[in-house]
Amino acid sequence: MHELKGTKIRRGLYILAVTASALLSLEVFGQGGLSGQVLDQQGTPLEGVLILIKNEQTGRIVSVSSDEQGAYSFPNQHLTLGNHTISVRATGFSLAPNTPRNVSINGQPQERKLTLTYLTDKDKLASQLTSLEWLQSWPGSQQEKEALTHNLVNCMFCHSLERIARSTYDADQLLSVMQRMLTYETDHSSAQRIQIVAPPQPLENLSWFGTDAKKIAAYLATVNLSNNRDQWPYEFKLLPRPAGAETQAIITVFPIPRANSVVHDLDVDQDGRVWFGNTGWDYLGMLDPRSGQFSEWEAPNFLPEAPAGTDRILGVQDIQVDAQGHVWAAVGGTKLARFLPKEEKWQAFDLPVIWRNPFLSPVREQDTGIWATGLAGPSNGDQRHETAYKLDIETGKLSQGINLFDHMPTPDDPYHSDPLNYCYMMDQDINGDFLCTAPVPSGIIRASLTTQKSVFYPTPTPHAYPRRGYRDDANRFWFSEFYADQIAVLDLNTNEFKEYPLTPKFISPYYARPDKQGYIWSSSTGSDRLLRLDPNTGEVLKFLMPVYYDARKVVVDESAGHTTIWLPSKNTAQLIRVELMNDPVSTH
Repeated sequence: MHELKGTKIRRGLYILAVTASALLSLEVFGQGGLSGQVLDQQGTPLEGVLILIKNEQTGRIVSVSSDEQGAYSFPNQHLTLGNHTISVRATGFSLAPNTPRNVSINGQPQERKLTLTYLTDKDKLASQLTSLEWLQSWPGSQQEKEALTHNLVNCMFCHSLERIARSTYDADQLLSVMQRMLTYETDHSSAQRIQIVAPPQPLENLSWFGTDAKKIAAYLATVNLSNNRDQWPYEFKLLPRPAGAETQAIITVFPIPRANSVVHDLDVDQDGRVWFGNTGWDYLGMLDPRSGQFSEWEAPNFLPEAPAGTDRILGVQDIQVDAQGHVWAAVGGTKLARFLPKEEKWQAFDLPVIWRNPFLSPVREQDTGIWATGLAGPSNGDQRHETAYKLDIETGKLSQGINLFDHMPTPDDPYHSDPLNYCYMMDQDINGDFLCTAPVPSGIIRASLTTQKSVFYPTPTPHAYPRRGYRDDANRFWFSEFYADQIAVLDLNTNEFKEYPLTPKFISPYYARPDKQGYIWSSSTGSDRLLRLDPNTGEVLKFLMPVYYDARKVVVDESAGHTTIWLPSKNTAQLIRVELMNDPVSTH
């Protein structure tokens, strides 16, 4: 273990960049709420309309939904004093032109009736579509759409598909764009900030992660505004608005103060504070949601200098908070790093690997160690193998490495020509042994410290591409099946799988997280919706977010008295809190 002496630790205390006097007003919640009704121009109540109020000084957004009678209400404790702007999110509608947009939250109860008009302008309607709605609307075969979305990296991982739909590039120009995009490091880049990690590949025979880039470019040129088109020659297919229980969420969006941040992962400590890794910069961040206060500390980076013409990768990726409140962070280089909040100090632990997975296993109260993986063996031959190591968090002692792919099948994935087997999301079973998703061969790997052996369990659905997940208290590992549009579970007591289908096609679940009530929460790439699966009934609720988001992780705040979910919005530098105030935490 190494303590990082001499490393400059920078702590910035922010209230979203407001002044000290404004700090006091933010900490005093409004005593009066805001409520009203949402109607169309004929006076018909509209259900499932998201009403947003944005604090003009802080940028914080709070949203609620209208119920079956069109009624909405903002709870007192979610409002802050000051001037706010009202807006709505309901595809196909906009606020009537004469509707006042400004409201001052001053501690007094207020009512505001909102009238919505139907959109007839297709261009304005287009600006409201989610990426999933664009994908549903585009003509073309399922194979063409799969080639676009079923890749190690697809366009929606850095921006929405609206950018492509509005472009006027022909197939050759789009191919050049794809050539440039392949130079970016996706997990550390967004629409606002990029990191260049590779020189451009030749346009001839350009491969988009195993798929012929020319075919993808040719398809995209048929759905955008090229060929002198000024309008899209297809009808838009819209997702339904929230209804019933889907309208019960209160959602708060916290903008991160550091400009052009990229946030891939977060975790919540026992006091409800949210820790996040900034993958755009070498910083560890923390939000205290009770005060709105942001703090940050410089993080170590052990990567070597990058070759000329490329960037040295910056940023902290995965975050795991242990039972002692220590923050484990996936930093650059072949080391594990732990941040001690009370001492404001980093500790580093060596890993004997050439490259390691940018994810870490969760560390629950009963867990004594944390898992990480990397490629071990010579760097110039075929002897390198994915190896798992467990670090004892008390002694700092590293376990013997376990070769994870001794008995792996040869991958047969139609979307990847690279046969590399690798671990993606890691966890540990109830005995502390290793778990991970293996996306390309489509299965789950278990490895035992006692036997030093690994076992591969293929998913029932071939090519399901398991992404990320989490083990529950009953020793079941829940995970997303990104290509198959399913949530799945592996019972670690019986080694049996069960899969739960999601709709519509291409809803692309990314992370699956069980809560204490037995529900499974999942982020969805491209739909701007947070999904909740009830495994007992198969029912799936889809909670629409007030903003475009791209979340690679879902975290349950176990310290809250009601259901509280946190999402990192990677591409927009925001943290999103979803609360079900009428859903107290209990055993489901």
